[in-house]
Amino acid sequence: MAEQRQSFGPGRVLAQVTIIVALPLLGGVVAGLVIDGITGTTPLFVVTGMAIGTLVTILWLRTFIATNAARLRSESSAAGGAVTPSGRESNASPGRDDGSPGQPTAGTR
Repeated sequence: MAEQRQSFGPGRVLAQVTIIVALPLLGGVVAGLVIDGITGTTPLFVVTGMAIGTLVTILWLRTFIATNAARLRSESSAAGGAVTPSGRESNASPGRDDGSPGQPTAGTR
Protein backbone atom coordinates (compact mmCIF):
# COMPACT_ATOMS: atom_id res chain seq x y z
CA MET A 1 0.00 0.00 0.00
CA ALA A 2 1.46 3.35 -1.01
CA GLU A 3 1.93 5.83 1.80
CA GLN A 4 0.18 9.14 1.17
CA ARG A 5 1.18 12.46 2.66
CA GLN A 6 -1.47 13.93 4.92
CA SER A 7 -3.55 16.64 3.33
CA PHE A 8 -3.78 20.14 4.70
CA GLY A 9 -7.29 20.41 6.07
CA PRO A 10 -8.60 23.78 7.21
CA GLY A 11 -8.17 22.96 10.89
CA ARG A 12 -4.58 21.86 10.46
CA VAL A 13 -3.65 24.95 8.46
CA LEU A 14 -5.34 27.19 11.03
CA ALA A 15 -3.39 25.52 13.84
CA GLN A 16 -0.10 25.89 11.99
CA VAL A 17 -0.70 29.55 11.18
CA THR A 18 -1.72 30.22 14.79
CA ILE A 19 1.55 28.72 16.01
CA ILE A 20 3.54 30.63 13.40
CA VAL A 21 2.00 33.93 14.53
CA ALA A 22 1.80 33.34 18.30
CA LEU A 23 5.21 31.86 19.10
CA PRO A 24 7.48 34.62 17.76
CA LEU A 25 5.25 37.41 19.08
CA LEU A 26 4.92 35.92 22.56
CA GLY A 27 8.59 34.98 22.61
CA GLY A 28 9.62 38.52 21.70
CA VAL A 29 7.33 40.11 24.29
CA VAL A 30 8.39 37.72 27.09
CA ALA A 31 12.07 38.20 26.26
CA GLY A 32 11.49 41.97 26.26
CA LEU A 33 9.80 41.82 29.66
CA VAL A 34 12.69 39.83 31.12
CA ILE A 35 15.31 42.18 29.69
CA ASP A 36 13.31 45.23 30.81
CA GLY A 37 13.14 43.77 34.33
CA ILE A 38 16.89 43.21 34.41
CA THR A 39 17.86 46.61 32.99
CA GLY A 40 15.15 48.67 34.70
CA THR A 41 13.76 50.16 31.49
CA THR A 42 10.02 50.08 31.07
CA PRO A 43 8.73 49.59 27.51
CA LEU A 44 11.97 49.68 25.48
CA PHE A 45 12.76 45.99 25.10
CA VAL A 46 9.11 44.89 25.06
CA VAL A 47 8.51 47.03 21.98
CA THR A 48 11.79 45.86 20.43
CA GLY A 49 10.88 42.22 21.13
CA MET A 50 7.45 42.75 19.58
CA ALA A 51 9.03 44.27 16.46
CA ILE A 52 11.49 41.40 16.14
CA GLY A 53 8.67 38.88 16.73
CA THR A 54 6.61 40.54 14.00
CA LEU A 55 9.53 40.36 11.56
CA VAL A 56 10.11 36.68 12.36
CA THR A 57 6.37 36.00 11.93
CA ILE A 58 6.31 37.68 8.51
CA LEU A 59 9.33 35.71 7.30
CA TRP A 60 8.01 32.42 8.71
CA LEU A 61 4.55 32.90 7.14
CA ARG A 62 6.13 33.78 3.81
CA THR A 63 8.16 30.56 3.89
CA PHE A 64 5.10 28.53 4.95
CA ILE A 65 2.99 29.89 2.10
CA ALA A 66 5.76 29.50 -0.50
CA THR A 67 6.57 25.89 0.40
CA ASN A 68 2.93 24.80 0.49
CA ALA A 69 2.11 26.60 -2.75
CA ALA A 70 5.03 24.84 -4.42
CA ARG A 71 3.88 21.50 -2.99
CA LEU A 72 0.33 22.00 -4.26
CA ARG A 73 1.61 23.01 -7.70
CA SER A 74 3.81 19.92 -7.94
CA GLU A 75 0.95 17.65 -6.82
CA SER A 76 -1.31 19.25 -9.42
CA SER A 77 1.15 18.73 -12.24
CA ALA A 78 1.94 15.16 -11.11
CA ALA A 79 -1.76 14.28 -11.00
CA GLY A 80 -2.31 15.79 -14.42
CA GLY A 81 -5.30 17.77 -13.30
CA ALA A 82 -6.66 20.14 -10.73
CA VAL A 83 -5.90 19.26 -7.12
CA THR A 84 -8.32 20.45 -4.50
CA PRO A 85 -6.97 21.97 -1.26
CA SER A 86 -7.58 18.64 0.48
CA GLY A 87 -5.07 17.05 -1.88
CA ARG A 88 -7.61 15.01 -3.88
CA GLU A 89 -7.83 15.27 -7.62
CA SER A 90 -10.90 17.05 -8.91
CA ASN A 91 -13.01 15.24 -11.51
CA ALA A 92 -14.47 18.44 -12.92
CA SER A 93 -12.50 19.97 -15.73
CA PRO A 94 -12.42 23.77 -15.65
CA GLY A 95 -13.71 24.31 -19.20
CA ARG A 96 -16.41 21.65 -19.22
CA ASP A 97 -19.68 22.75 -20.82
CA ASP A 98 -21.99 19.75 -20.85
CA GLY A 99 -24.92 21.42 -19.09
CA SER A 100 -24.75 19.06 -16.12
CA PRO A 101 -26.27 20.28 -12.85
CA GLY A 102 -23.91 22.38 -10.76
CA GLN A 103 -21.76 23.28 -13.73
CA PRO A 104 -22.25 26.72 -15.26
CA THR A 105 -22.88 26.76 -18.97
CA ALA A 106 -21.07 29.06 -21.35
CA GLY A 107 -22.36 32.62 -21.22
CA THR A 108 -24.01 32.33 -17.80
CA ARG A 109 -22.64 33.47 -14.47
